[in-house]
Amino acid sequence: MFDLPLHPVIVHFPIVLGVILPFAAILVWWGIKKNIVPQKVWAVVIALVLVYGATALLAVEMGEKDEDKVKKVVAEKIIEEHEEVAEMIPWVAGGLALISFSGYFLKNSHTARLSFVIVSLAAIIPLAYAGHTGGKLVYQYGAAKAHIPVLSQVSDQTANYILMNDDIEEGKDDDIGDDEEDDD
Repeated sequence: MFDLPLHPVIVHFPIVLGVILPFAAILVWWGIKKNIVPQKVWAVVIALVLVYGATALLAVEMGEKDEDKVKKVVAEKIIEEHEEVAEMIPWVAGGLALISFSGYFLKNSHTARLSFVIVSLAAIIPLAYAGHTGGKLVYQYGAAKAHIPVLSQVSDQTANYILMNDDIEEGKDDDIGDDEEDDD
C-alpha cells in the first residue's frame, strides 16, 4: 500500500516541531511573566520538546533503515555528512528537555524559561543543517533514485533522461486539449 520510505515522511515532524518550539516557548514565557497564564502552562513547552525528541529519534531510526539502499546510488561520504548532523538532533532535543524542566520546577524562574527560549532558537541551526544536507542527498545527489527500482539500476544520465522524458510526455498529454478548439 505505502511503498515509499518512511524517513522522508517522519523527518518533517521534528523539523516543524523544532521550529515551532522556540516561538511557543516565547508566548508561554511572556504569558507567565505577565501573569496571564499560570506557571503550569509551561508543561505545554515540555510536551512539545518531548514530542520533538521522540520524532527526532524516530526519524534517525528510519534514516538508518534507508541507509543501505541509498548507499547504492550515493557515495557513503555524502550520506555520513547528513547522518552525523542528523544524529545530533535527538541529543539537542534531550538538552532542551532538561532545560525546559527547570522552567517548570523552579518557582518564578523567568530566567530559566528565557534561557530555554534562547537555546531553542539556537537549536534551529543544526536542525536546518540536517534538513539542508538531507535535501542535498535527495535533490543534488539523487538519493530518491534508490527507492525507484528501475532507476536505481541505471546510470544517472539514463535515469535523468527517463525522468525528463516522462515529464515531457506528461506535458504533451496536458497540452493536447488546450490547443484544440471546440467544434460544438
